[in-house]
Amino acid sequence: MALMNPLKVLDHSFKSQMEAEQFFYGIRDKYLAIGGDIKDSADFDLLCELYVKYCEYTDWPLPASPIAFYTRNISRGVGPKGGTTQGFVVKFNNGSEQEFSAKRAIRALASR
Repeated sequence: MALMNPLKVLDHSFKSQMEAEQFFYGIRDKYLAIGGDIKDSADFDLLCELYVKYCEYTDWPLPASPIAFYTRNISRGVGPKGGTTQGFVVKFNNGSEQEFSAKRAIRALASR
């Protein structure tokens, strides 16, 4: 079962994708509650590693160096199949921003 694949992000080892998702969703929920940028912290280091490896493993180009992350409500889809979810946004040193899915990133890392 794919969700059982172990993975490691920096010094954090996860026995399964589900365990990793719960961990990163905990970070997401914490910053949704307090607001502000995630930078200069262990949370930033973990998110940066997750995002950079995700880009590397999926051949997604990095537009610049990540300098911070934040969380926000993100619209997905339109009409009856649409909705809103909470997610991460990465800020780059060139001023651009990009939403990213922790779940998809975790899946990419676990597949290696």
